[in-house]
Amino acid sequence: MSDIDTLIRMRNRFLALSATSFLLWQGMQIVQEIFPDSGAYGLLTLFALIGSLGFVGAMVMFLTYASRVTRTNTQAMIQDELFDHNQARAVRIAFIALMAALVALYVLTDFVVLDVDLIIRGLLIVAVCVPQFAFLVLDRTGNDGGAE
Repeated sequence: MSDIDTLIRMRNRFLALSATSFLLWQGMQIVQEIFPDSGAYGLLTLFALIGSLGFVGAMVMFLTYASRVTRTNTQAMIQDELFDHNQARAVRIAFIALMAALVALYVLTDFVVLDVDLIIRGLLIVAVCVPQFAFLVLDRTGNDGGAE
């Protein structure tokens, strides 16, 4: 496996860890806010802590990854046209998902009283996680279909 393939796999693993950890962290905090008197509050706190530590770990790993890319002078090869295309598509998908979430929450407020903190946290989850997961899916399908 070449250095480029190794770096791309590292990037994708860190993206997956980042998005999953953020979703776990913020998701558990939403559940804690919705069910504050739950008997599983301690377990939810543990999962939120694990998610937050995973997210911090992913950010530290990204710094390691960035220094390795800089050191090996492979940025131009990693950020090729397919990367740019997938990145742009992931941002478009995330924008559509964010607008759909906004509309859904707006409609939901006609039937249920929602806490502003929950709304903001939910939109934050969509804004952070959807582009990362979308990029990972697009990158996987883009790399599988190419000639090796």
